[in-house]
Amino acid sequence: MTQPLTFEAFRDHLAEQLELGGRPLEPQHRLADDLELDSVQRLEALVAVEELGVELADDCAGPEQTLGGLHELYVREAGGPSARA
Repeated sequence: MTQPLTFEAFRDHLAEQLELGGRPLEPQHRLADDLELDSVQRLEALVAVEELGVELADDCAGPEQTLGGLHELYVREAGGPSARA
């Protein structure tokens, strides 16, 4: 099994897929309030996670979810230790 991505690599993957470049993306940023992702974009974030080989439930990308929280769910589902280096 492949090691889960670090937070930084995970963040960069989502930023590229969601076209979020040019702004700082921190673990504590909430998907809706801080990153200003609407409901469709939050589902697109889940699709980006699926591209990494992990399927998460739709409710995992609620408006209050943080980028770091989404990464932790990804790591847990990928079966690896926390990779928040």
